[in-house]
Amino acid sequence: MEEVRAGKINCIVVKDLSRFGRNYLDAGEYIERIFPRLGVRFIAINDNYDSENKSGEMDALLIPFKNLINEAYCRDISVKIRSQLAVKRKRGDFVGSFAVYGYRKDPKNKNRLAVDAFAAEVVRDIFRQKLAGVSAGDIADGLNEEGVLPPMAYKKSLGLNYATPFRGGGSPSWNASAVLRILKNPVYTGTLVQGKSASPGWRVKGRMEKPRGEWDIAEGAHEAIIDKETFAVVQKVLAGDTRTSPGGRAVEIFSGMVFCGECGGPMVRKTVPAKNRKYVYYVCGNHKNEKTCFSHSISHKRLMEIVQKELQEQIKARREPQDSAPAGNGQDFASAGDAQTCLPCWREGTLALLKWQKTAQEEKCLIGKYEERLGRKQEEAEKYRRILDSLCESLAEGVIDRQEYGEFEKSYRLKLEQARREGEKIREKMNRAAEEAAEGKRRWEQFERYGSITELDRATVVFLIDRIFIYRNKNVKIIFNDKF
Repeated sequence: MEEVRAGKINCIVVKDLSRFGRNYLDAGEYIERIFPRLGVRFIAINDNYDSENKSGEMDALLIPFKNLINEAYCRDISVKIRSQLAVKRKRGDFVGSFAVYGYRKDPKNKNRLAVDAFAAEVVRDIFRQKLAGVSAGDIADGLNEEGVLPPMAYKKSLGLNYATPFRGGGSPSWNASAVLRILKNPVYTGTLVQGKSASPGWRVKGRMEKPRGEWDIAEGAHEAIIDKETFAVVQKVLAGDTRTSPGGRAVEIFSGMVFCGECGGPMVRKTVPAKNRKYVYYVCGNHKNEKTCFSHSISHKRLMEIVQKELQEQIKARREPQDSAPAGNGQDFASAGDAQTCLPCWREGTLALLKWQKTAQEEKCLIGKYEERLGRKQEEAEKYRRILDSLCESLAEGVIDRQEYGEFEKSYRLKLEQARREGEKIREKMNRAAEEAAEGKRRWEQFERYGSITELDRATVVFLIDRIFIYRNKNVKIIFNDKF
């Protein structure tokens, strides 16, 4: 139209009217008013229409009618496609263009997701680190150090013509936002959530967010990478206060879980120096900031002792027959003053939810993951080494000159060194995983023998405990997760 208005075009030819436009009003406006005013001849071949040889009233009647039919056809096709996609979404078929990171489209059924072994291990590693209290930013930094490709770059490395609105400038790398998108996506539990947005109508190209009640959610649509219990705990962790301590990489063990039993507000972690030592206490935040609650506190050390003892008693109760379970009053209270524990009513359950305690097995899987990543980095380094060797031959044979050799040699030398550095970082993590596997095996054998948790960590606390309430009489109320 810019060239038409500039006088460069005076005739437009189309196969038929539907190829020109399917909007009845717009097509009529151009054919009847805009083109004649600009002196442009319009020809629709299959419709036998030529604006310079119009047949009077017949064309004046038929052309608008044909445009109306074309619009109705477009609307009909849109409705059919929308309804078909809705049926597919409701029965759990994947209708997206690209599979989410961690999955790929099943070669035998493009409407079903299949696990991508390499990317799935990265996803599991992200969830494992988050349970251990590592922040999203630090998780991203660790993946970048290992040289793990971010989702968009990984998909492109597989030959997919992939694009995303989340793409940032510069070289592709992991960031906190990408990690959080993975941590919050229920697709990793086997749940397919689709139809979250839609265009208002077939004429409108923009999209609008739909209410959650109108989403298409299919449980068990594909193989899960993360179990639902782990996913639920991670969502709870993300919703809580998970700030890291100054200079620390992981959050504090009780971060976002300790509350005042009197006012319900959060307890604040406070460090008190005394005689070259530091003592950590939890104090009521409302009393500290606004003086609206009672002055009371509990030491971090004492709280650790109470929680560990209570967990040991709970596990013991679940391992023994029900008739031997200790009696309780239905409240999760432990007295911080006399260290006496009043256990809750025994609830049926097994140690199935403690499978995460088998650190040795988990670290063994991590070692396999690191071995695969290390193998890839070694192959990458070997590729660059071979290229460097071939450059010498190309220079000797006159394929490239010395200036080109210098540029190529510098570029591939840097890539080789980077691959080697990333390989060393992966090897260090693999060695640490091996050490943790040995320690995990020892701890699990001890747990099996004595039926107790000998050491608390962040993963243990967030998996088993929902909230902890501290009262001014030094009582501690522990609310366990429903599944425990």
